[in-house]
Amino acid sequence: METPEKIEVDDRTRVTLTWRDRTVAFEARDLREACGCADCRSEPGKKRTAAVLGGAQTITIDHAELRGAYAINFTFGPDGHGTGIFTWDMLRGLSDAVDGGQP
Repeated sequence: METPEKIEVDDRTRVTLTWRDRTVAFEARDLREACGCADCRSEPGKKRTAAVLGGAQTITIDHAELRGAYAINFTFGPDGHGTGIFTWDMLRGLSDAVDGGQP
């Protein structure tokens, strides 16, 4: 498991992770959409997520908190969703998808 060297929340709308070999930025909207918690996987949760993402409001990161040495938890606005845990392995995989694994 690779751990980011630096984590920054920029203007509450973007998270920048600096890995050993590259830096990748994620929009809050993309992280909210990628949430894989039990609520977001349920049918009612999928509908709530779709409604939030389909709205005109800006998706924000209202709070970020480390979960041990393996993950980070975000609380998103405007809906206050905060049950997803984003492991370093998951975020590294998303980083590879975003930039094709390029430094």
